[in-house]
Amino acid sequence: MKTNISLSRKSVAVAVILTCLTFSQQSFAQDGKVQSNGLGLSSANGETTLNLTGRLHFDVRSFNSAFANNMTTDKDTAKYGDTYDIRRARIGIQGTFMKDVAYEIVFNAPSSDSTNLDTGFINYTLSKPLQLRVGKFKQQFNLEELTSSNSIDFIERSYVNQFAPGKKLGMMIHGAPKDGLYYGVTLFQDATAVSSASRNTQNSARLAGNLAQLADIKDSVLHFGVAQTSGSFDVASGATGDILKLRTDARGVDGVFASTFANGSTANVNEVSRTQSGLEMAYATGPLKIQAETVKSKYNFNNGLSGATLNTVDGKINTQYLAVMYNITGEKWSDAYKDGVFTGTKPLANFSSSGKGNGAWQVGVRVSSYDATDWKSTTATTGSKKGNTTTLGVNWILNPNARIMLNHSASKFDTAFAAGAATGDKEKVTTLRTQINF
Repeated sequence: MKTNISLSRKSVAVAVILTCLTFSQQSFAQDGKVQSNGLGLSSANGETTLNLTGRLHFDVRSFNSAFANNMTTDKDTAKYGDTYDIRRARIGIQGTFMKDVAYEIVFNAPSSDSTNLDTGFINYTLSKPLQLRVGKFKQQFNLEELTSSNSIDFIERSYVNQFAPGKKLGMMIHGAPKDGLYYGVTLFQDATAVSSASRNTQNSARLAGNLAQLADIKDSVLHFGVAQTSGSFDVASGATGDILKLRTDARGVDGVFASTFANGSTANVNEVSRTQSGLEMAYATGPLKIQAETVKSKYNFNNGLSGATLNTVDGKINTQYLAVMYNITGEKWSDAYKDGVFTGTKPLANFSSSGKGNGAWQVGVRVSSYDATDWKSTTATTGSKKGNTTTLGVNWILNPNARIMLNHSASKFDTAFAAGAATGDKEKVTTLRTQINF
């Protein structure tokens, strides 16, 4: 396994280097120029570009709950071991070929994926309303997910986001029929690794718009969005498999609600069908933004066996959040909205140690919850069927490339449940993030 990962990393690195050399020799000859940010190259006419991209997010967490007794060190499964955590470390390139063909390749250093490829796609712009994207990219579902981790309002995304497909291998038709209106339709493979046996095809679709822009109302955003995703995915046969498993908003205790099955037949294919619908809303005027989302999910599973080994699921679970953000230093949210998503806030005055600028300051609160009281199954369920998390946040954006975030999250569950060696019904987490991105 180590050899495969090593070869994958070397392959990605070699590909990036060869691409850069090819661009330098062919596209950016003597008539080229350095990009204004100093981190890329551009042809003389500006239609062929290459930019170096990256991000580093470093988190420090402090836990206060009964669950904190479950102290293990596996960073992928036990969040209480993450007192210090390099949450993301990515490096990549992106740009265009002759203006109408765009590309992006991002390498994820701490990833456990054997390919270590975070993102890799080609985007063909046939026209502004009609574009084709192929590769590994974010599927069209969930406003939080489609907002870059460099620009999200809180350190971790909400319960709603745990139902987003995320970055998958697939293809997408998307575009903007008119300013203020955006759509995307995708087909994707559930597994992100080509070598996986789980290649179930799924789909997603999203329509989003800014009613304020459509009505030509300045300095405001009235965002609406509807989204849907459906398809099936495989879970391990001949063992206990997770059909659904939630963690807290603060990336704390795992299994706040979980549904699993125990299947003794290694020959049986365990395929779970899933349908999800999402609704998005955001209103912003000047420095104030109110944002909300809800997702309704339905799972169906039948392992086709008889007798005591029969496992079925007809499960429903709802998730939602409401968040309020305010830019103390006066930055307008309408300046950070484009094509159905919010991008990074740019300070009116970047921080300077000479005292000429203080950067941008934001404060916010988010209430997030889940409800699985309608979940019906013969399979094992653990955790609590209802829970909520309230998160308070303060963000200091020094400049468009650097940010410091402080969050405090308090979670409460309807019933106490066991997580490892500990049992509880509450969790409190304080997290500090320092980040740079370019």
